[in-house]
Amino acid sequence: MSLSLIQIVGTVVGGLLGYVIGKYFSKKAMPVCPILCNPTISTIYFALLGFLLTSSKNI
Repeated sequence: MSLSLIQIVGTVVGGLLGYVIGKYFSKKAMPVCPILCNPTISTIYFALLGFLLTSSKNI
């Protein structure tokens, strides 16, 4: 099973987006949710989402 360029780009973009969202919500006074407020968890979560969205088969 090999990774395509699209899957790698989706994972990287998802991770970067997750990091930015995590940093933004971690500075708020009231935490919205633990997944979004922790930059480490949100980076992993959004990278996984980016990978899953780009690795779908042709339907």
